Amino acid sequence: MKMSQNTNNPYSGYEKIVPSENLVRFLFYFFTRQRELPWIKKSEEKTFNEQMYCSQLQSSAVKKYAKYRLLFVFLDKFFLKLFAPKNKEGDKKNILFYSLNYCDILREAKKYHNVGLLACGRKDRLFAAKNFMGYVNVDDLDQYLLAYLKEKDMEYLFQLIKKLEEKLTAACPDYIVLSNDILPMDRAVILVAKKLGIVTIEIQHGLYVESDIRATKGSIVDYILVWGQYFKELYVKSDIRKPEDIYVLGYPYAVEKHYPLENKKQYTVCCLGENFNTFNKDLLKIELDFVNNIFQICKRKKLNFIYRPHPSDDRELLEKKLPDVKFTSKGEKLKETFGNADIFISFISTSLIEAAIRSKICLELTNYPVKLEIPDYERLGVCNKTLQTYGELENYLDQIIESPNVNKFKLNFNNDYVETRYNPGQRFLEVIKELNNKKI
Repeated sequence: MKMSQNTNNPYSGYEKIVPSENLVRFLFYFFTRQRELPWIKKSEEKTFNEQMYCSQLQSSAVKKYAKYRLLFVFLDKFFLKLFAPKNKEGDKKNILFYSLNYCDILREAKKYHNVGLLACGRKDRLFAAKNFMGYVNVDDLDQYLLAYLKEKDMEYLFQLIKKLEEKLTAACPDYIVLSNDILPMDRAVILVAKKLGIVTIEIQHGLYVESDIRATKGSIVDYILVWGQYFKELYVKSDIRKPEDIYVLGYPYAVEKHYPLENKKQYTVCCLGENFNTFNKDLLKIELDFVNNIFQICKRKKLNFIYRPHPSDDRELLEKKLPDVKFTSKGEKLKETFGNADIFISFISTSLIEAAIRSKICLELTNYPVKLEIPDYERLGVCNKTLQTYGELENYLDQIIESPNVNKFKLNFNNDYVETRYNPGQRFLEVIKELNNKKI
């Protein structure tokens, strides 16, 4: 990709928001943050994370879009017209979701508002088509990020902002809903939205501790929708946001019916993987030992064992290194895994808490030798037990196996940490209504 010199700087209108000399740091702040983490392995020039991000752009979005460009251009124009502009009636708003993480919320919002996607990839396009929903394509913008990472020419970033502004101006959304505000494209979207007067909302994605929230989360969007009162207070205590910028949304996914725990002749244990080795290959052995030790305990106790690797892990490599361990099926949805196991064990996986929400027995094992702030999930009231050694884990499993009434392990879940009593779609609509009233 060759960038011609542009004497009329398309970025000039953004200087008061983020000065051009700060643009690189603003867009790629996540890379800077990653370099500061003690467990991130550094290469000669870049963190592994930056190399991985560049590789993902090169291998997926950019190449695929280029291959089918003519078809995509036609589809993108059609679906953009399907979204905007719309004649809005009453409180009906144009809302773009830059994530398919929250489909339940998206579908509920579509009943009352004009809802579309900031589409990136085939999955987003198929979802839009299936639900007769408009979208704004951003696949073709990844080339500018990739080109900048390779050539370090600021003109690519200026063009990225210009093209994104053209797209959002044509779509004319009132709100853009994101699942984070830390990755480069998300930050570019937020930057353009600030200039155009579009309100940006981040829905909390996963659980985090104070060190995470202070460094990266929710600092530049207009509003944050958090999972519980605990996280709202954490933002305020950390001096990142004011209380009026934060709304408690609750757990953002529909939760299936809770079934009582039942005594079984043979329980199934699921180990939920972490992705630390994705950022540092030296941590692969730690992950393998972690899984294998739990597997051996379950084998001695005659418990079924399954391992669910993190979505970003190299699954083939893990399967090769753990030939005796049964893995969850490739492509298995998380809610399927929740239905297939009785006891869940992990270090600090968000999925562990999601299993607890569904009334599963959940155990946090904190002997993972990674230097970071570790939340005590038992103290927080969101898992059954926090354990520090394999011996403690084995003893606690004995208690479960030998219990004549396993239902006594049912957790009294702390809704202050993650609010589970709200309907996420309805609660989202309530927040949008409150935000609309703020504008009046």
